[in-house]
Amino acid sequence: MTKIRQVTVVGAGSMGHGIGQEFAAGGYKVVLYDIDEKKLDSAKKRIKDNLLELSKWKIYPSSEVEPTTDRIRTTTSLDDAAEQADLVVEAVFENLEIKQQVFRDLDRICSQRTILASNTSTLMPSSLASVTNRPDRVLVTHFYNPPYLMPLVEVARSELTSDTTVEIVYNLLKSMGKGPVILQKEILGFIATRLQIALFREAFCIVERGVATPQDVDLAVKNSFGRRLPVAGPFEMCEFNDGWDQIEQISNYVYSDLASSDELSPIIKKMIDRNELGVKSGKGFYDWSPENTERWRKRMVENLMKFLNPTSRNNL
Repeated sequence: MTKIRQVTVVGAGSMGHGIGQEFAAGGYKVVLYDIDEKKLDSAKKRIKDNLLELSKWKIYPSSEVEPTTDRIRTTTSLDDAAEQADLVVEAVFENLEIKQQVFRDLDRICSQRTILASNTSTLMPSSLASVTNRPDRVLVTHFYNPPYLMPLVEVARSELTSDTTVEIVYNLLKSMGKGPVILQKEILGFIATRLQIALFREAFCIVERGVATPQDVDLAVKNSFGRRLPVAGPFEMCEFNDGWDQIEQISNYVYSDLASSDELSPIIKKMIDRNELGVKSGKGFYDWSPENTERWRKRMVENLMKFLNPTSRNNL
């Protein structure tokens, strides 16, 4: 069975640097690869800033910040990054052709023992395994953003991924204090993204029908079941609050009226046409001035910090 000593992360962007940080915080040697030296420099700075922020909240020992960053080495050579890796996590653009080429290159460079994983949020693991000579050692490890604040990692296997590979990766993530879940079958969007998109579709439907404004929809979620979700998932809530007999009655009334369109909401199309994209354009349903954006980011980080156990990285 492969023993994980070195983890290589391919891509030092918004997800890649956070994934590298988590493995380094878990005690593993990390090599962070990117073609852009400036992006690597920025990644190291962001990692240190993240760790310092965690230490201020007493979630991560301040004495471990420097040792953790010292465990991370950066390089612009993929061969240098991957040739000694026991596990590689790819975190490049969400483009199938680009990811497949990365997996071809990794399959050539890496030892046959090396496990190849992707941080894709949508692509099937089989579409990446198919371009390698090690389909039994290929899977998806979808970290949620930002990785250092979100415990979830979706471990998605293809039909050819071996049980041993899944077990190694699952146990590794668990030992780091993450909250991994295993998908036994391939499915578009995995678990969390599918649930989130189902909520988005119904939210847009409510606005389209003129039932409520986007702002009131957000308030309804934040001030109701949104407050329960950090401590209880949908199955727990149904069994504790209602029971399946009551859920059957509610479903018989509501299901037929729920959104079921397989087309993009016209509201989204209008927002795109007006270049009201949210933070990236400075405007959407909300005003995303630099001040408002920073205020929102700070509020989100502070609230997510509250869910992390201050004495342990294992928050489950």
